[in-house]
Amino acid sequence: MTGIIKDSKGAPLEGVTISLVHEPTGFTTKAVSNSKGYYYLNNLQAGGPYTISFSSIGFNTDNRNVSLILGSNTINPQLTEASKTLTEVTISARTGLKGANLSVGQTQIKNMPTLSRSLQDMTKITPQSNNNSFAGTNFRYNNVTIDGAINNDAIGFSPSLGGQTNASGQPGSSTRTNPVSLDAIQDVQVYLTPYDVKIGNFLGGSINAVTRSGGNQVHGSVYGFGRSAFLVGPNNAGDKSKLPTEFHDYQTGFRVGLPIIKNKLFFFTNEEITRRVDPVILAAGSGDNTIISLAQAQSIDSVMRNKYGIANGAGAYGNTTIYSNSTKFFNRLDWVISPKHRLSLRNNTITSSATNLERDQQNFRFGDIDFKQVNNQTSTVLELKSNFNSSLSNSLVLG
Repeated sequence: MTGIIKDSKGAPLEGVTISLVHEPTGFTTKAVSNSKGYYYLNNLQAGGPYTISFSSIGFNTDNRNVSLILGSNTINPQLTEASKTLTEVTISARTGLKGANLSVGQTQIKNMPTLSRSLQDMTKITPQSNNNSFAGTNFRYNNVTIDGAINNDAIGFSPSLGGQTNASGQPGSSTRTNPVSLDAIQDVQVYLTPYDVKIGNFLGGSINAVTRSGGNQVHGSVYGFGRSAFLVGPNNAGDKSKLPTEFHDYQTGFRVGLPIIKNKLFFFTNEEITRRVDPVILAAGSGDNTIISLAQAQSIDSVMRNKYGIANGAGAYGNTTIYSNSTKFFNRLDWVISPKHRLSLRNNTITSSATNLERDQQNFRFGDIDFKQVNNQTSTVLELKSNFNSSLSNSLVLG
């Protein structure tokens, strides 16, 4: 959070004390404005609410409640002399110079419509984005970080399989799962043209998410989201057919944040499971399949069984299904060491698997071509935030 403090005549004020209190955890930090009235508070936790006060001898104290978004927050207060009484005070604020960037706070995350409950459902409100492509670049040119630690798919397994268009450039795309539960996310930020020298390593978009933490009050949620075939309408662009009844997609889980030591040590946990089944249609001999007849498929299956001794034959040649399952475990510990130092330790573990079988008007595939892919991942991040004085701070991230 930054800004310039001025008096009622518009002159900058030096030596104004800025005191900021994070209400959920009681964490307090302070700063002092310089000779040009400028103040700077770094390494603040996104969200809030915060109680902030601007105080100086000879001036009335300016108190206010604010919530901070991920990135830059600018507040420019104007202090009045203590001897004067104003009947009306107008407070205005503006966003600092950030370039073509977007911040998605907790309120937007709660209210945004989302089918997959993924980061992509949040970043799509960026005007320059298209299916996780920013400004026309391939998604592999993005840089995705969670709590400041890189969360890209370095090996290159991101292209989606099984007909799902969730090529995100993140671990888990090969099994059609998300790298972190949306209920563990506090804020999301998208940078396209940042002015901050700390942000780089991308040509498309820089996507950064910060995770939730515990507080002095116990807070939590139990949730479930799901849809099945009866919630999906007919194929109005084609033959008016309905989705097979085998289709279903649901997510369920819970989250809890609580204090271990009030104002000092906090814990947050989020556990979630996702289960999805998708139909694979265009069966042999069906009206939509002009590649292979039912008799031909049965003949091939018989040869595989009788001549080559394969018990399952060629596999399913009728309508069948594929699945995508995942289980997510997220745990975070926050320690307020002192007004100058805060330490957080978090782990995000996902186990996921998916089967992959695709058919279209040009390609028919028997069931034995189906294969299962497993994607298990764990990510641990330790972060130490230090504010040494009004002009010197540091963030140490070990992942």
